[in-house]
Amino acid sequence: MIRSLIYYIIFSLNLLIFSIIFLPLFFLPRSMGLLVLTFWARVSQSILFYLCEVDFEVYGQEYIPKKRALIASKHQSTWETINFLHILDQPPVMILKKELLFIPFFGQYALKFGNIAINRKAGVSAIKDMVKKAKKSRDQNRSILIFPEGTRSAINSDPEYKRGILALYKNLKIPCVPVALNSGLFWPKNKLMKKPGKISVEFLKPIEPGLEDDEFMRQLQTRIEDTTNILIKKHE
Repeated sequence: MIRSLIYYIIFSLNLLIFSIIFLPLFFLPRSMGLLVLTFWARVSQSILFYLCEVDFEVYGQEYIPKKRALIASKHQSTWETINFLHILDQPPVMILKKELLFIPFFGQYALKFGNIAINRKAGVSAIKDMVKKAKKSRDQNRSILIFPEGTRSAINSDPEYKRGILALYKNLKIPCVPVALNSGLFWPKNKLMKKPGKISVEFLKPIEPGLEDDEFMRQLQTRIEDTTNILIKKHE
């Protein structure tokens, strides 16, 4: 518990220091800022490893997109939000809930680097706005990362995939790379305590564009959930 508390304190200071030191990034090209963002994510993971003994391993590296793709990941903790920034070849455009923009510094940087904030209460208009911005990111050859459930899910909870991922799949017309993980075993949702161990992340074979709506949703959920369950059982 003490180590986890120390981690949160150091992580918060790390975020604050980076945010202040690199304020000039707002006036520099986005590409330079993305390099700094990747470095920050690596530093954050190193802090987590040395203080809480939480490491990670990546499977399916051959499926990590080398060019623009739609990445649909299981979401169990804050861990993946940070670490996808350096696991992927370049930081993706993330689909975020609008509330995160109110976090000092983080919100401003999130917009600076092209991330897409959505108002989940806005319904259809929010999806239309998300698709419009995602198309712009696609045309800039950036990958888009979305958590299909819309929020973090507890280990072994029933999945509830939202329709936002379907809207992106139909309109972007680029391969969708499913991602399974078990981060919730070591960084549990809504809990302070971190558990020592090795988080497993697995990139799965891409789903090519053109599938019917129901078939796409079926394949996506089946692939992610089946593999996630395997990764969870491996550590139980």
